[in-house]
Formats: sequence, structure tokens, C-alpha cells
Amino acid sequence: MTRIRRCTYLVAAVFALGVAGCGDDQHQHDTSPETVVDPNTVPAGLGWRDYQGVAVPVGRDGPTVLEAGSATGFAASPAGAALAAITHTVRMSLATDQYWVRVAEREIAFGPGKDEWVTSRALLSITTRADPAQAPRVRGYTITDYRPDRARVEIYTSYPDNSIAVNTAVVVWQHGDWLLQLPDPASTTPVVRATSTMDAAVKIEAPQ
Repeated sequence: MTRIRRCTYLVAAVFALGVAGCGDDQHQHDTSPETVVDPNTVPAGLGWRDYQGVAVPVGRDGPTVLEAGSATGFAASPAGAALAAITHTVRMSLATDQYWVRVAEREIAFGPGKDEWVTSRALLSITTRADPAQAPRVRGYTITDYRPDRARVEIYTSYPDNSIAVNTAVVVWQHGDWLLQLPDPASTTPVVRATSTMDAAVKIEAPQ
């Protein structure tokens, strides 16, 4: 898989991976955002679902709707925002040719970042699962900013070479759900950085 520029983040933006496949499920959610919740609480009912060779967290805070290649239905809570940030970032990076348009429609918020990503993704072809020798493992997250309509989430992932990366993702509350807000192409702020510690992270260790 070719790198889809830095705004493609996590799986595609830091390390080039070989990818393909898809996944799916159901339930609806129509709450409005709440703010009085501890952002350091581990998501309730946490489990894991394979998506293209990468284990993605699922829980009571979402996603509750997995269908036609997209994952939606996240709770109006810090845990819902974190799970949405992780889910959308992995899916946009690994969605196959058959499903990436659906991911773009249902999981990514409108904006210059989305426009650029769609243009770049249309030039690629992804038809294979993530290469096990390079696939990342989700290890945790830190919510560095949480508001009823916007959350900034730092996602920690480790790699087979024992390196750890921190991917910054922003989700916005729109139409009763959390959507990924890709950074403006004009921004010079790094989306990904390396780290050697996860002391501040909410630990949600993905299975190996």
C-alpha cells in the first residue's frame, strides 16, 4: 500500500502497509453529547473486531452499526469519541477499493482534509489485508481535549519492531454521531510522532 500523505494517519501515514478486505453489524444511537464523564475511564464492554488484519476496539460506546463497509453509531461520551477516532482512522487507512467511498461518506466529516484524502485515495488500489509483519497494534489513547461537539484523541499504537507511535485524531459531533475531521492540508502540525512511553494513556491493549 502506498502512503496516502500525512492526513491519512495511523496505518497508512506512518508505515506503508499491504492491505484489503472489510467487516460489518447493527444498532442505532440518537443521544446528544454529554460532558460530565471521566475521559480516563476505560470503555465499557470492551472487545475487539478484526478489520483488514488490525484488531479494532468495540464496546458499549460504539460502534453500534456496522454495515455496507462502514462503522457508525458512537456514544456521546469521551469513550465514544475515542472509539470513533480509532475506528475511523483504521478504516480510512485500510478500506478496500470496494468500500472506501462508503467510509468517506459515513465516517469522515466534510472539509478540505476530506477533499484531499478522497482525491488521493481515488488514485490508489487497496485489495489485500495488512501485512502481519508491519500491522500496528492499538495499545491505548489519551483524550487531550473534550467538548460536546469536538474531541482531540491521541492514539497509541505499537509495531512488530517494538516502536510506538502516537497518532493525533480529531472527531466532531455531527448528525448524532462522531465523525473524523481530517486536518487541513495547509496545516504544518505533525499528525504522528514517535514515543517511548504510554504512561498517560488509557490502556486498551489489543490482542496479539
